[in-house]
Amino acid sequence: MKNYRYARIALLTLTITFLFSTFSIGQANRRNIGAFFDKLRAGKPVTVAYFGGSITAGAGASDANKTSYRALVTSWLRSRYPQANITELNAGASGTGSAYASIRARRDVITNKPDLVFLEFTPNDANFTGDAVKRSLEGVIRQFLNGPQPPEIVMLYPALPARDARIEWHEAIAQYYGIPAINLQDLMQTASGQPTKSVFGKDGICPLDEGHKFYAGFITAFLAEQEKLKSSPLAKVFPPALVSDEMTYGEMKPFAEIKHGAEWRTEPINDRAMPAALLASDKAGAQIEMTFEGTAIGFTYRLGPDGGMLECLIDGKPAPAPLAQVDGYKSSAHISTQIIAGGLSSGEHKLTIRVISEKNAKSTGHQVRLGYLLVGGLRQDRL
Repeated sequence: MKNYRYARIALLTLTITFLFSTFSIGQANRRNIGAFFDKLRAGKPVTVAYFGGSITAGAGASDANKTSYRALVTSWLRSRYPQANITELNAGASGTGSAYASIRARRDVITNKPDLVFLEFTPNDANFTGDAVKRSLEGVIRQFLNGPQPPEIVMLYPALPARDARIEWHEAIAQYYGIPAINLQDLMQTASGQPTKSVFGKDGICPLDEGHKFYAGFITAFLAEQEKLKSSPLAKVFPPALVSDEMTYGEMKPFAEIKHGAEWRTEPINDRAMPAALLASDKAGAQIEMTFEGTAIGFTYRLGPDGGMLECLIDGKPAPAPLAQVDGYKSSAHISTQIIAGGLSSGEHKLTIRVISEKNAKSTGHQVRLGYLLVGGLRQDRL
């Protein structure tokens, strides 16, 4: 009964915000996603991409393929349009934000030609600077929009217990490109008062089944309103970048394929967010060098209870944060990323990654496990 009351309050709140065309954050001048529903009504096959972090991947749900917000939203669409061929694309990668998204957008999403894309990165973007987030998110958006058949895009802003997701960083980009957004943080607060105690896991971020259900309810209410609207026309002129277009292009290369010495070994891994093998070492002083051409650089790596520390040099000098020194310790194993989101000079650079003798006091070892080398700011003709 309690959950039913919360759901009614949430739906009422959502309806009111639509009547005022604000949807919690002011969207009077933003495009709608009516074109997506035009395709459904016309009987065309559509692909819905969910591009985000652990929440989108389904963390916290008892069954990510059935009870996550992603699965529930897709199920709602399929029940609404039972004759339509609707493909769901799960492009969630736990522990990653928009910087990594700007590098993997083409490989993981754009090549699948989505018709609708949900973007969810505010929780993990709270770990980066505002400038890095804006550069990265703008890179993601411009990759989607600057094509022959750009998809409709909806921004999702999940809830954080400390309300420190820095939604305004995402909003600056969403407002500039006229992209609709759903502020789940404000809606969850209105719906349940203290959501972190009832519908979220121990981290207060990843929703449990009931939290995913709440999220899906807000999103499908948004979709139900959107399907009534006459589709917004495509923009005739692609606008100049608001912050930067450095993160518009990128590439990924497995470290295991880069030339390395005997102090490194390869470790097989079964994780779709990582290459087939990691490049690993626990030898202090072990290093790997590679050249790259771009203005952004970073890597994916595996955190764990035995994780060690590494340092990075760019052109022989200590790299800027967050690459200067990276701690690989975490009580549980999962993927992470560290990226300098633009700002390097154009031309060729040399990156050096070196295992150091220091380690986190809680770590049981010095293991460094590298996944992908990430290079951004590349010219389009190099991809």
